[in-house]
Amino acid sequence: MCKDSEQKIPKSCRRVAEFSDKQQYEEASFWQKIRLQLHILNCERCEKYHQLNNALTKLIKRNSFEGFSYEEKQNLKAKLKIS
Repeated sequence: MCKDSEQKIPKSCRRVAEFSDKQQYEEASFWQKIRLQLHILNCERCEKYHQLNNALTKLIKRNSFEGFSYEEKQNLKAKLKIS
C-alpha cells in the first residue's frame, strides 16, 4: 500500500483492522474485541474488511494443509533425487 492511501485511512480504522487481524489469530484482548464490534457498527469499510478477514480465515482453516508424513517426505526426496 502506498503512503498516500495509508494517510487517507483514518487512524481509528487502521487500529480496528489490527484488532480484526488479532481476533483471527485469537490474540485480541477482551477490550480490543469490544472496540472492534463497536467500530464496525458505524463503519461500513471496517465491517467489510472484518467480514472478508473472517471468510479468509475460515477458508484457510477448512482447507488446512496437514503436511507430509515422514514416509511421504522420504518418498518425495527419493523421487526428487531421481529427476
